[in-house]
Amino acid sequence: MQQTLQAHPTADTTRATILIALTRQLYRAGQHDEALQYAAKARMISRALQYPKGEGNAWVASGHAYLRMGDYDSALAHFHKGHAAFTEAHELGRLADTYLYIGQAYDYQARYKEALEQYRAALNVLEERPHEDMQVRVLNSIGITYFNRGSYELALEHYLQAMKISATFPDKLYYATIVNNIGVVKMATTQYDEALRYFRLYRVAARALKHPQSEAVALLNIGEACIGMKLYKEANQYLDSALTRYGQIGDKRGMSFAEANLGDSYRNMGWFLNAETYYNESIGIAREIHSDEALVKSLLGLTDLYIRMQQPRRAVAPLAEVRTAAERSDAMPWMEKVYLYSSRLDSARGDYRSAYQWFKKYSHLNDSLFNERKSQQVVQMQELYESEKKDKEITLLSEAKKMEELKLSSNKTLLIISIIFFVLLTGLILYWGYIKARYAREVSEQHERISEAYEELKVLMDRVEEQNKMLATKNEALEELHREKDGLISVVAHDLRSPLNRIAGLATLVELGQSLDTDGKELLALMQKVCAEGNGLIRDLLDINQYAQQEALTLAPLNLGQFVGALAAHYTGALEKKQLTMVVRNDRDSVVQTDSHCLNRILDNILTNAIKFSPPGKRIFIDTESQPTAVTIRIRDEGPGFHPEDLTRVFRKFTRLSARPTGGESSTGLGLSIVKSLVEKLSGTVKLESVWGHGATFVITLPRNT
Repeated sequence: MQQTLQAHPTADTTRATILIALTRQLYRAGQHDEALQYAAKARMISRALQYPKGEGNAWVASGHAYLRMGDYDSALAHFHKGHAAFTEAHELGRLADTYLYIGQAYDYQARYKEALEQYRAALNVLEERPHEDMQVRVLNSIGITYFNRGSYELALEHYLQAMKISATFPDKLYYATIVNNIGVVKMATTQYDEALRYFRLYRVAARALKHPQSEAVALLNIGEACIGMKLYKEANQYLDSALTRYGQIGDKRGMSFAEANLGDSYRNMGWFLNAETYYNESIGIAREIHSDEALVKSLLGLTDLYIRMQQPRRAVAPLAEVRTAAERSDAMPWMEKVYLYSSRLDSARGDYRSAYQWFKKYSHLNDSLFNERKSQQVVQMQELYESEKKDKEITLLSEAKKMEELKLSSNKTLLIISIIFFVLLTGLILYWGYIKARYAREVSEQHERISEAYEELKVLMDRVEEQNKMLATKNEALEELHREKDGLISVVAHDLRSPLNRIAGLATLVELGQSLDTDGKELLALMQKVCAEGNGLIRDLLDINQYAQQEALTLAPLNLGQFVGALAAHYTGALEKKQLTMVVRNDRDSVVQTDSHCLNRILDNILTNAIKFSPPGKRIFIDTESQPTAVTIRIRDEGPGFHPEDLTRVFRKFTRLSARPTGGESSTGLGLSIVKSLVEKLSGTVKLESVWGHGATFVITLPRNT
């Protein structure tokens, strides 16, 4: 082809046609970048010659190159431009081609509704301009789409239509491809022996036709069938060969499926690390080419792997991504898997009630999809095709017999009629018996499924009851430990307070009674500070216990503006010591029904922290705001704020945070825990707004009538 191109240097329609043919050769050989270059040259020549048919063919050729690269968005864009060029050139036949190619690109993206719309548009064109070759390709693609959506009956119906038409074609690749697709249906219904037979026939045909991509598909499917038959070593050999072939032709979608199937095989063998590696490689390729179909297969395999590895937390994210893809694509088989694995995941986590709910959803969807009863219909439809072929032969024989029967006597005619009547009667009796037996079998199978589901439900409910008993026992033990803890804290706190007070008193006496040097005074000051900090910690511990045990509140109307203003005045000395300014902006008409002692402690803890952590020269703001049913108090400082890692644990007890007091003050780690406890006791809420390095704002919301 290169020599032909060199022999024809003139930029005319012939050269454009040669460039397009060369593009097709290159992308089929996996040389995608070169293919795109030749397609661009063909478009340039066709556009200069105002040759829309050539330009359309060039767009379609480059679209196929992108399709094999896994760049489905670019493929769609090029196919649409090809469609526009063929519309301009009134090329009706090529319009059907572009509808087919656009549909296939949508199929790879799991956009099944849009794919079916394109295929139906192609069939409409073919009604006006019949073309059996294109009709077979469209019917086969429709079958693939229905299979991906879980409509196996419709898939097989279209496969058989395509098979009937392609049976007479000299090019057997179409027929072989449909044979492979029927094998895929067999595999989906767990008929692995039958599937393997179809796939091997397909491989023989692909090798005879020297079609590398078809052979890669055959190797992939044989490997997957071997997994279903638990022949894992054979499966790995076929899948490794498929991965190599796909790599040689640059088919990333095929590579992703091969990696995912290798993950399935190694997972079933118990080689979990190998399996995880293959799944992650498959997911990486699928994300790169935006293939939901390949991505979902890999994510489901990874989910099952983590459940088997007893790591249910790691299974949550991949399963959630599968559910999103299933909802987006309306793919019922994917959603069926989501329900099944959600049930297994919750069961692994001990949440048997939720597991049972997921299992019910799975069973309902499973019944509506392809079950054993519909598998029988698949067999019948295949037999129908075979019987139609035989009917044609019988018709020809019957015509020949008619010529002979004219020579026979009327007695023979009567005898033949009697035999035919007897055969028909026998056939009707046998058919009635078959229908009755099939109905009885279906009823029996349904009864067995109901019995199995009942037994599973019974086991799950027993587990739930056992879990409830265990939880009740643990709750009682926790309550007892909680009571013991409260009592211990009260005893220890009271026993510690007395020695600390004695130490503080002795330090004061020493300071008053003796003339001390500078070091001695510093040591006494340090002792007094430590005693004060210890007393502060004891006070906080006792307060926490008291607030936890205190049930009744002393509620009374309170003018919030006056209360906050009076409280702010108490901090004048502490503010002047650190050169801080407090700005109070009150709604003085705001009245709230609350416990003034609790509110005082809440605001004191927050304001004390604001003073501790604010550098000299900064400001502290207090704002109150009244709403019809609630009041809001905002306390904002200009200190360092809270580190992002501290935001989730700021209200926990004994929490040491990233920020440190700016004046050497102490912090027990209990102040904000007390704030949260008291605010909730007042039926209010407290939240923190902070950006690290830019201060913090505490927002307290209390109901006006508690």
